[in-house]
Amino acid sequence: MSAVATAGVDFFRVDRSGATKRLLVIAGVLVIVSLAGGLAVISGLILGFGAMAMLVFENVYLLLRDDGVLCHDNGKETTIAWSDLEAVTVDERAGVVVFHRKDEAPLRWFSGANAKELCRRIEDAKRKAVHGLFKSDPPAPMPRA
Repeated sequence: MSAVATAGVDFFRVDRSGATKRLLVIAGVLVIVSLAGGLAVISGLILGFGAMAMLVFENVYLLLRDDGVLCHDNGKETTIAWSDLEAVTVDERAGVVVFHRKDEAPLRWFSGANAKELCRRIEDAKRKAVHGLFKSDPPAPMPRA
């Protein structure tokens, strides 16, 4: 018996499923990459705006006054009188200025790359204050790293 096509009933399809499957795999990979890229964009926006908000709402400063050093850390203030300040040292690895106080635990103050310069200025202010020469004029801006 021979197979003879019947008009309007029999048809033959060309099998292109191999090429189609490859295209579907590539399309699936591209969709996954696109989703990962979208997630990266959203994560970047959240981290960026979050960091900006933290920077804006942070209120940390150190004030050298006639009577001593005022350390303000987001609403918590600590005043160290010049007479109570025994020494000022720097922990260079951590970028921290350490205030050694009489009868109290040392106070660690993060100042980053400017720790040495800040320590020098505090020591200079204490030396002047002890001799009555310290004036509360605004200091020159500290150099940035």
